[in-house]
Amino acid sequence: MGTKTLIRLVIALAVTGGVAAILHFTNSGGVSEVESSTSKKKVFGDFPLNDVATVHIQRKDSGLTLAKGAATWEVTERDNYPADAEPIIKLLRGIWALEAVQPVTIGRAQFGRLSLVDPAAATDEEEAATILTFKDASGEDLATLWLGKVYEKSENRPNPMGGGTAMSDAGRYVKTGDSNAVFLVAQTFTEATTDASDWIDKSFFKVARIKTIEMITGEKENDWKLTRDDPDGDFTLVAAKEDEVLDQAKVTNMKGAFSNPAMEDVLSTADASSDENKAVEVTFKISTFDGFNYHITTGEKNEINQVPVSIKVSAKLNEKREAGEDESDEDKERLDKEFQDNQTELKTKLANEKKLEGNTYLVRSYLIDNISKPRSDLMVSEDADAGGAPGAPGTPQGLPPGLNLQGIPGLGGQ
Repeated sequence: MGTKTLIRLVIALAVTGGVAAILHFTNSGGVSEVESSTSKKKVFGDFPLNDVATVHIQRKDSGLTLAKGAATWEVTERDNYPADAEPIIKLLRGIWALEAVQPVTIGRAQFGRLSLVDPAAATDEEEAATILTFKDASGEDLATLWLGKVYEKSENRPNPMGGGTAMSDAGRYVKTGDSNAVFLVAQTFTEATTDASDWIDKSFFKVARIKTIEMITGEKENDWKLTRDDPDGDFTLVAAKEDEVLDQAKVTNMKGAFSNPAMEDVLSTADASSDENKAVEVTFKISTFDGFNYHITTGEKNEINQVPVSIKVSAKLNEKREAGEDESDEDKERLDKEFQDNQTELKTKLANEKKLEGNTYLVRSYLIDNISKPRSDLMVSEDADAGGAPGAPGTPQGLPPGLNLQGIPGLGGQ
């Protein structure tokens, strides 16, 4: 036997002995698992992703349930209002793929340090875990994940806000519901909140190409109605009095009223029927050049500048396009297709916006404040009629501010 062959045999025997030793300690309980330092273990070996029908998120003082409805996911705490399915699916896929970056050796007595105490038993919010419970359609538990403290890592640079080194979120301490084993994972799960407004589908209505807009306050002297004959034209005041001249600069923002309103939350039936949210402050009636009609009711502003809003929408859409006199066959075919495509979009828009009826939504008050102007505020002011804003004492009206009057006879000259 050659020297090289002997060396190979010795190495092979050494490796075999090492493997035998590992198997011995594994079977005897001395080592639970042996992995290379680069391998990662899934937190859930077989998370039943496709069987999840309910996700419950529990914190110390609040909880939230997301349930799979007949057509889409729903938020239980908002009377089963449709949820935004995308973040829910992203959360479930994240749980399915969740890997332990490293195990954490810690006893149950120290769970409070990592915010992994049962919320029902925790003495304060800081030590309480956020518990995610996943159930199937029959209500049977599939899995439970406890989210603990967010792990921060140093960015190796001074904190621009002061107070030492800058830190950034890099992971989170977790454990499964049936185990005391704690792991550090790379995900932070900051999206796992119990705030229903974070989960609802915020698709909302949009008003385009306003033809008429009317404000009704209950006080006739403040009410008004504006109309125009062209989508690019200016408004005129309906039933204007002799002394009323509409100021176009003051009503130009009415053309874009509710053009892109953002819904922040939807109220439950109980909250919507409260005296605070039920009170009607202003109603807007809007018609558009596309045949849509909106009836928008707004309520009182709350302490964080949100306004309750409810809508009703209808539409009378054209079934056919009126062809021009000199259209060629090619132009007619193209224009007819564009018309039908537009009608299809409008029908889809109507169907989606009809789904919003019957609910009360919260929007930022500036959406209403910008157009809730009393009738008198829409008119040309007396100062404007006189030729501009008043100047400094002794200065003739209409002269540019800062004009040097020296040398002009009768106007400050010598």
